[in-house]
Amino acid sequence: MSRISAYERFRERLFTGELKPGQFITQRELAELAGVSLGNAREAVQKLEHDSLLRVHPQRGIQVADVTIRFIREAFQLRSMVEVTAVEYYCRDAPDKARKTLADTRAVLEKAETDTSAAVLSDAVEVDWRFHDEMVSAMNNKLIEEIYQINAVRLRLIRANIRLSADRVFGALGEHIAILDACSAGDTAAAKEKLSEHLSVAMRRSMEGM
Repeated sequence: MSRISAYERFRERLFTGELKPGQFITQRELAELAGVSLGNAREAVQKLEHDSLLRVHPQRGIQVADVTIRFIREAFQLRSMVEVTAVEYYCRDAPDKARKTLADTRAVLEKAETDTSAAVLSDAVEVDWRFHDEMVSAMNNKLIEEIYQINAVRLRLIRANIRLSADRVFGALGEHIAILDACSAGDTAAAKEKLSEHLSVAMRRSMEGM
């Protein structure tokens, strides 16, 4: 198994809650949990530590990143710096994607009026992430996108370990619609303002959900 495969397996264990924030675990236990060799585990741990998802303590073991107020604040500060710049590119250079995502977001919210099942919630989460990913991709800057993707893993870890209700997930999509409507109208200033508000609210929701 490749290092990337082992890395992805470890990330999934983080997102499913099998590895708890702040938990200590040995390298051997981590390898057994993910079903990978010790060598692959060792290399994957180095990448996870680089991404600030694990921390290696000599003589003590490996500690899963703890989702603290500081961890949340720093992740959202970086997110805001990237995305508020990116939304201008998205509105200007990717109007077809923006219109498609707007239509899909409205469709999910319409369905959620009568159906709040796990399947619909999963659709909401998918269209949520797609919107943010598309914005950053519109910049066509591989370095920024790499930084964003590393931070996106931190954001997923935050989401996996806080108590966010379905109402809050669907509420976030309503905020997306306001941003996408501004993009559709060609009003990038309004899109930036709405996005800044959305990210501030998302950070507050995350902190309140701890």
